[in-house]
Amino acid sequence: SRDRDRGARGRGRTGVMLATCLDAHLVACPPRLRRALVEAGFNNVHDVCHLSAMDLAKEIGASPEDAQQVIDLAKSKAVGACMGAPITFRTALDLFEKPCERIPLGIPRLDASLGGGIRAGQVTEICGPPGAGKTQISMLLSAAAIASGRDHSGVPTCTDREVLYVDTEGSFVSERVEEIALGILGSEAAARQLLSQIQYVRVHSQVEQLALVADLASHLDRHRSIKVVILDSIAFHMRSGGSSSLGSDGSSFANHGSSDFSKRQHAMATMFHLLTELAASRGCCVWVTNHITVRSSGSGGAEAGAGAMAKVVPALGDLWAHVPAERFFVYNTNDFRGLLVHKSPSCPQILIDLSRECGVLFGTGSQRVVQEAQQPPAEET
Repeated sequence: SRDRDRGARGRGRTGVMLATCLDAHLVACPPRLRRALVEAGFNNVHDVCHLSAMDLAKEIGASPEDAQQVIDLAKSKAVGACMGAPITFRTALDLFEKPCERIPLGIPRLDASLGGGIRAGQVTEICGPPGAGKTQISMLLSAAAIASGRDHSGVPTCTDREVLYVDTEGSFVSERVEEIALGILGSEAAARQLLSQIQYVRVHSQVEQLALVADLASHLDRHRSIKVVILDSIAFHMRSGGSSSLGSDGSSFANHGSSDFSKRQHAMATMFHLLTELAASRGCCVWVTNHITVRSSGSGGAEAGAGAMAKVVPALGDLWAHVPAERFFVYNTNDFRGLLVHKSPSCPQILIDLSRECGVLFGTGSQRVVQEAQQPPAEET
């Protein structure tokens, strides 16, 4: 019976597809152990907690030492997987007197409208079509977050803040960040110092992305100066990958049954929870870029009718839709490049002309933007 249950959990399917269904805590295991676990049908921490090292070693074809490593990891995470983080209570006066840190994005008008920048302790999303400028703005954030200090004469300097940049698409360009840093700081030596404070990691697959997110908390515990985590983009590997990919709106699979869909939804929900918990518990800003898709406002199919309205929405479906506390849309047409504050608890919906405000990125008025970046943002009137 136990063998049949494990078989139902996924024995005989491809390792790549099963790996994406692993509990996020088990995804943190070394690659060879991950593959052995999924091939044997172990998909979450509670599948292995009760086993002895010898029994698990036989099941997955590993050494007892490796099996014990998996069991120790599973036991350390099992309670937290069920219970979550402990709940803490604060008064409204605490929140008022000790507001969350604001991290400048480097867009003067937007920073002023947000009260100094994007808020630490939450997930912030920027979404838009390919080529709209999501990665450019993310690289600007990585530079502006570090170069937000001022010396005695008011000249921008590097703070001790660090940034972790997670690149899933291979679009990060260090030379571009150096140009941005040089424009803000005005010194090649200072720009190089800024680059040394950006940690970079390239993620190549869904499995690597899930494993990295699961390990982020411990990484930030080892590197406490990291105050900004940039995930560019969150959707790329979750929507690609051939037969194991999500549908265009992140809510369905191609050629997969409801069991696979449920497991993938669970894996994504765990990732979203870990990102939210990371921001709140470590007091950092989690900034993610996301793709967009078009969704009909009707019920779909023939019932929607020819007159059904369509709207542009972030990818990854309803499961993700309510995770970010703030959401920006970025657009790029033939004659206008803009950023819309779509959702924010501290800022009304505003549309910002990026060609005017971010010439340092998009090629017009760069000298004026550099000068503005060297001054504290003005009050919004």
